[in-house]
Amino acid sequence: MTNDTPKLAEDLWRLHEAEETVNAIRSGAVDAFVVQEPEGERVYTLETADLPYSVLVDTMQQGAAMLDRNGGILYCNASLAALVGQTRESLIGVPLKALVADQLAFQKLLQEAELQSCEGEMQLLRADGVVPAKFSCRLLSSDKSTVGVLITDLTTQKQEADIVARLQQVQDGERRRLARELHDSVGQLLASIAMNIARVRAESDKLSPEVAELVIQNGAMVNEITNEIRTISHLLHPPLLDEMGLPLALRWYIDGFMERSKIRATVEVPDGFDRLPPDTEIAVFRAVQECLANVHRHSGSSSCSVKLVRNDHELQLQVQDSGSGIPKEKLPNVMSLGGVGLRGMRERIRRLGGTLAIDSNESGTTVSIRLPIHSGKSASADSAPTNEEVA
Repeated sequence: MTNDTPKLAEDLWRLHEAEETVNAIRSGAVDAFVVQEPEGERVYTLETADLPYSVLVDTMQQGAAMLDRNGGILYCNASLAALVGQTRESLIGVPLKALVADQLAFQKLLQEAELQSCEGEMQLLRADGVVPAKFSCRLLSSDKSTVGVLITDLTTQKQEADIVARLQQVQDGERRRLARELHDSVGQLLASIAMNIARVRAESDKLSPEVAELVIQNGAMVNEITNEIRTISHLLHPPLLDEMGLPLALRWYIDGFMERSKIRATVEVPDGFDRLPPDTEIAVFRAVQECLANVHRHSGSSSCSVKLVRNDHELQLQVQDSGSGIPKEKLPNVMSLGGVGLRGMRERIRRLGGTLAIDSNESGTTVSIRLPIHSGKSASADSAPTNEEVA
């Protein structure tokens, strides 16, 4: 009798599992299941399901696979087979990690999937090369024996990102050229006109009072235009950014922002802020420009702050205002789409391996940016100025 007890307990447990499965099928919670057969595990779909699992998965444009507890492919759809350039039949039983360039990273992703749904970007192997792809993983069974994987081809997305990156590089180059032209050509012409006006003013006693007053007015207008041209030139590409680094360039810009907008702003920069790679410095500067422009246009805030924090591996930028905030119903669209400026900022940050987050409520909006710092790639060994605050 004692020898039969373990077998009886096992049979009762199997009966309990079968009852749970039948109840799940009756309630519509299941439209497919895996059965162990002599030739291996097989996926069966229910004819009574409203949208059978196999139809749903087979018609997806994303690659999809069902893996066993060892990461072997139990099932895959036609899109995944096409993505790796093989037949569906040849993929059954193959460990999915064998189709991934970084097998260790993929194994870590599967381990994380046992705890929670997760995703990561990796390169998928093909006979003719590699395909950039996003892997999304989640458990399909409570006993952690089956994992579902969705694989999205990122080739088009990467190509679009490369185009945006090249456009931004062209735009930055054009900004530099225009800034130089304004300073060297237009600036020099205005300087010549100013000298000629000064020469005329020196002999204004030979002119009628009315004409002499016009000469004075012309001189004032030329000076005003000169200042405007200088401001536009520096906004297109601030020379301080190249010559002195990010902290001084930010202080110069925020000084001008306060004067133009009448919004109080502060900037905090840590001591000993060394030079960063040029792409990183221009990305941070443009991000601050875009954020403060949005503060001025949309927030209604009377104050804002810019804060930079860095360590050996990461730079953090935070721009915060105390305005009305972004309406809750609009925030998802702002995060996913945004205007041209925000999209450009997001792409710059993404291209540098960073992240951008927006937190907004009725108390104001905070834009947070994180960028990796790669050692040995600083633009200069010279350190930048210490803590800056604009009151």
